[in-house]
Amino acid sequence: MKVQVNFKLLVFFTVFVESNTADPTLRLVNLVYRHGDRSPVGIFPTDKNKVDKWPQGLGWLTEKGMLMHYNFGQWLRKRYDGFLNSSYVHTEIEVASSNEDRCLMSAYCNLAGLYPPHGDQVWNPDITNWQPIPVHTRPKKEDNVINMGENCPRYDQLYQETMKTKEITEEEERNKDFYKFVGQMSGMDHENISNIWKIADTLFCEKAHNLTVSPWADQQWKQEGMTVYEKLRFLDSWQFRLLYSGHEKSRLMGGPILGEFVQQMVTASQNKTNTKMFMYSGHDTTVAALLSALNLFANGTSPPYAASVIVELHQYSAGNYYVNVLYKNTTDTAYLLTVPGCTENCPLEVFQKITKPYIPVDWKKECGLQSDDNTVSFTTYQITTVVLAGVILILLIVLVVVFIRMRKIQVSYRNFR
Repeated sequence: MKVQVNFKLLVFFTVFVESNTADPTLRLVNLVYRHGDRSPVGIFPTDKNKVDKWPQGLGWLTEKGMLMHYNFGQWLRKRYDGFLNSSYVHTEIEVASSNEDRCLMSAYCNLAGLYPPHGDQVWNPDITNWQPIPVHTRPKKEDNVINMGENCPRYDQLYQETMKTKEITEEEERNKDFYKFVGQMSGMDHENISNIWKIADTLFCEKAHNLTVSPWADQQWKQEGMTVYEKLRFLDSWQFRLLYSGHEKSRLMGGPILGEFVQQMVTASQNKTNTKMFMYSGHDTTVAALLSALNLFANGTSPPYAASVIVELHQYSAGNYYVNVLYKNTTDTAYLLTVPGCTENCPLEVFQKITKPYIPVDWKKECGLQSDDNTVSFTTYQITTVVLAGVILILLIVLVVVFIRMRKIQVSYRNFR
């Protein structure tokens, strides 16, 4: 997917933050990042660069991606030195990851940069710059926080409704010749605004690793002043508009991780936890979903590899806390963002109030699934299914009753005979 971020369109910011030591007011850090550089997730049929060009296969963290996160871990060490112990302390940090190999590997690389072993933590004299640190994960189908792979019928319904809007249908009509051309050149069928990102992603990965791309990708597209590849990248940005446009979709996708961030800050403000950092290793969709729930994802552009949203809790006096939201992309600069409706140093209680509409109270119930309180919220599809099942059941009962009565009549007739 597209990996350029334009801050002028993406977020409101006024200053950037660079520091080699932790702020003494800091009390808690929540952060989520995208995995590092990876191989493409798919190869289109006519592509001359086959899977053998990628040593570990498709969708896999590359050595370049490993180094990205190792360097990011070192950046975190410098920024939070003095807040986090220089040696790994298991009660200080909790790390969770999407159950994708590239995300798990990114987390391990990041932690290698953040916590090189010191003194007694050097467990092997031949390995002096790495130590094992636990990273927790759960299956994709059970994860509505990082991978966002858990089933949500209501979200699927909203997505399909978005695909039928006038804006989308007009965009697809405007580019139907382009989709047809790319489909013919790539050997992919039924290309449209929702899946064109796959071809764009493959070409992006190939260019990033200095592979020769298909010639048609670099040719000019009609009179639009851009190459086919550039237009693919432009259309790729539509994918995130489809994913997170509208309050309810942002709430269902970005709300769960935002809810965890808020709850963890509230717990820290009540001195009920010793944890100082909660780290989440995810995808561009994870980072984008959180930004969307914070109303900071204006132009729908994919966060680049290793991009991170950092949410810090600070205490400026007894019982008084404020929240800083920062965004770090491919540079060593963390930009301080202003959440709409608040200030840069957003009071915790105001931050809670602003974000509350974007945090589901019962995510499963809102999705139309079995609720945590054992109630069920039905979608239109589910109601139709239940009604149909009820009708079938009634018909079966009627048939059984009719069959029994006819049997009785037959028996009575035989007895009469």
